[in-house]
Amino acid sequence: MRNLILSNSDSVIRELKHIGVDTNAYSLFINKANYKISKFEGLSCAQANVLKQTALICGADLAIPKTVYYGSKRKKIAAILFANFREIEKIKMRLEEQPWMEPISKQLSEILVAKPPPTLKIGNKKLEFNRTYIMGAINITPDSFYTGSRYTTKDTVERIAQEMEEEGADFLDIGAESSRPGAERVDKKEEIERLKKILPAVIKSTNIPISIDTYKADTASFAIDQGVKVINDISGLSFDKKMAGVIAKNKASLIIMHIKGTPRTMQVNPQYKDLMGEIYYYLRGKIDFATLKGIELNRIIIDPGLGFGKRLEDNYEIINRLNELTSFGRPVLVGHSRKSFIGKPFNISPDQRLEGTLGVEAILIRNGASIIRVHDVLEAKKVAMLIDKIKE
Repeated sequence: MRNLILSNSDSVIRELKHIGVDTNAYSLFINKANYKISKFEGLSCAQANVLKQTALICGADLAIPKTVYYGSKRKKIAAILFANFREIEKIKMRLEEQPWMEPISKQLSEILVAKPPPTLKIGNKKLEFNRTYIMGAINITPDSFYTGSRYTTKDTVERIAQEMEEEGADFLDIGAESSRPGAERVDKKEEIERLKKILPAVIKSTNIPISIDTYKADTASFAIDQGVKVINDISGLSFDKKMAGVIAKNKASLIIMHIKGTPRTMQVNPQYKDLMGEIYYYLRGKIDFATLKGIELNRIIIDPGLGFGKRLEDNYEIINRLNELTSFGRPVLVGHSRKSFIGKPFNISPDQRLEGTLGVEAILIRNGASIIRVHDVLEAKKVAMLIDKIKE
């Protein structure tokens, strides 16, 4: 006997074909091979008990709190379903016979529907994420955490931007204020002055979309007037209440990032009771807020914010569980390049973190990242092309 690791439908079919299984049975076994662990929240004790018994009847199982059997009728609880697609289909069919369980049945239907790759609208163009996109990071600040990415003159930034485009960057992300841990705030006048020196030249000399890393509405408005198509707001529209209106009015695209605290305070003992749950609901709330303010859903990108108010182990958990954030149907951007969680365990400085950065990139792409934000475009592009090929 040997164990099989069948990560997609094609690999399942190949194994079934090898042993001569009837082709009519392929879909049945594909559903059995697709295993899901799904968390339900806000269930009544009665709903949890019915779902538990139905899951067991169908060959699956539901993890529920030990207090559920004698819980209050008003108390809402969470439960975790362990089931393959075939079992989920059976559970759904049984629950459809009970109208009061309809909300749960609908959620199960969503699990069963295959989601297409996300699309993104930038200006009048539409991007389809059938591969991994690379975003080159350019910091026009004197205090970026990685000295190798500090570019402060127009000629240097223009040259680096052109090089990144030639090396395969799909976007450029320009920051005029450092967001490293402990960084001091830069006022909007200084931020705009830094951008004035280099932004027009970069936009003229490159053909790929430019993103500006800012949380200030006035800076975003200036950048958009210059031709910028994407605003990368590390605060997720939290630090400047005018930001959502500026983006909606100009039909710009938006990167919503999760952060705990501010760059100055975010690494002062951050704590989480439910890391992935808190990130998930933060992003969901911000997406809802953005669309309510008139920002089109197909212009939104999400970012879990590695290193922004995260402990060492939090970053590793996010990397391993990144796929949980793909359920929004939006492109997932991750900025991990040369950050401290790559070097800290081994006491390695940012300039020595390239290999670790590339290794983490491979895991991120495998776990659902759509856009990788990096300092080293050429190396990252090679990794992305290889991992995309392996995923095929």
